[in-house]
Amino acid sequence: MPEKMEALGVLLVLLPGFACAYVVQMLAVRRKQTELDKVVEALLFSLILYVATLPFFGSTFPLHSQTTQSSGFDIGKIVVDWPHLAVLAAGSLLLGLLYATSINRDWHMRLFRWIGITERTARSTLWNDVFQETGGYVQVGLCDNRCVLGWLHDYADDPEESSLFLEQASWVVQNGDGGDEEIEIEGPGILLTKEIEIEYVIFLGWRREPRSRTSTLHE
Repeated sequence: MPEKMEALGVLLVLLPGFACAYVVQMLAVRRKQTELDKVVEALLFSLILYVATLPFFGSTFPLHSQTTQSSGFDIGKIVVDWPHLAVLAAGSLLLGLLYATSINRDWHMRLFRWIGITERTARSTLWNDVFQETGGYVQVGLCDNRCVLGWLHDYADDPEESSLFLEQASWVVQNGDGGDEEIEIEGPGILLTKEIEIEYVIFLGWRREPRSRTSTLHE
């Protein structure tokens, strides 16, 4: 096989794993990886994809050389197995989607925790862990002693950003009687950025109901 075709063959061998790893990086929030971690992960994905597909395609790679004889001479040609390439492309997408979902839903680590192998989760930080598992109606305390209530709609992936978006939000202020009073924030909600310095988040056991009705505690 010519040198350029050899390079192309190596690329095709590695490409499914890197494509799969790219899908996972796009969809899953997880611990930061080094460049070596990313390469090793992509190689593992390629290994899984080829182990799963090679038995169905004559145990040959999708790009390989084939030698035939003509007039007493050996003639080499490059053979591209397009069905195998299509299966690898579909497999890369499917494996990436499944693995990203497993990370986001904590499926595989939940199994490992259940059998006592680890106490870790698949998510990157406690920040992501708590918000993905809990969410709901929250009370957020700010560094200037203000409080805001609302339904958690979005949150930053990186805890260093510590930004939240709350729907149907209200400020909590003290009234003249020394009690607390809610002042509704007009509009879709409020975005709390890291500059405002969130001190705590309390997750309240309330069912979500329209603003015109009273929210009730879980029984």
